[in-house]
Amino acid sequence: MKGLDLNTKYPQNYIIKKPLLGAVILFVFSLGFTLLYHPLNSHKSIYFEFELTMLFYTFTASLFAWLSIVLMKKIPFLSNKKDWTLLKELLAIYLVLQTIGIVIFLLAFLVEGPAPHSRWNLLTFFNSCKYSFLIYIFPFAFFMALNYRFTRLNFEASINEFKTDLEQELVINISSSLKKESLSFYANDLLFATSDGNYVFFYLSRNNKVQKVPIRNSISNIEDQLKQIPFYFRCHRAFIVNLNKVQSKRGNALGYTLSLANCDEKIPVSRKNIKPFDSLFKKSFI
Repeated sequence: MKGLDLNTKYPQNYIIKKPLLGAVILFVFSLGFTLLYHPLNSHKSIYFEFELTMLFYTFTASLFAWLSIVLMKKIPFLSNKKDWTLLKELLAIYLVLQTIGIVIFLLAFLVEGPAPHSRWNLLTFFNSCKYSFLIYIFPFAFFMALNYRFTRLNFEASINEFKTDLEQELVINISSSLKKESLSFYANDLLFATSDGNYVFFYLSRNNKVQKVPIRNSISNIEDQLKQIPFYFRCHRAFIVNLNKVQSKRGNALGYTLSLANCDEKIPVSRKNIKPFDSLFKKSFI
């Protein structure tokens, strides 16, 4: 899980979030797995056939898994799912799997026949825990993987939203061909800019009013100064528009007319700019 540390906020595993349903999931998975694949030399007991033996093992193990989750939620460190982290996720899964391993180790004394050697030894205990981990880790890993994907998507969405906010709050400084003339505004204040003769007029939305500010310069030079802002687009030889302000478009393959928020002016999109405009506008920078 590259990019995540142990203190990263993490969605709680479904099996832990919903203990009863989680126990059912563990039971169904483990029973089906053992009946289909006969893993780890599993065999029948002295009392039951193989199927009933596996039913007894998996049901009892899942029951104690449910109990361990319920008791675990009473521990202050693991009680708040809103403050769940990757560390808590891994610790909780380990505790549940360890409980299952201990239960299966003890159950063997009830359902297995007399052994040629005592089962009260560390090797047998560790084997029970190991085999339990290998079987029961799969349902936990499945939901953990789903949560990881969800976390990454949310993380990437948050980063994109943060970057957009920064871009919108970025202060734009426009230079003029006149040395003593300049203009500064927030990136999201611009509605559009249009050229007229030797001037470019900036239409800025400030305090719910549209201000028209002239700067002596060419529209091409202004385009170069604004190229770092991804939601600015030169839609016409004489117009640069803020795509975040576009409310609607009308037209056809010969050209569009754009309507902007809080603005009575109509902005043209030339024929050659229709395809790049559509491509950018669909991305919705807001």
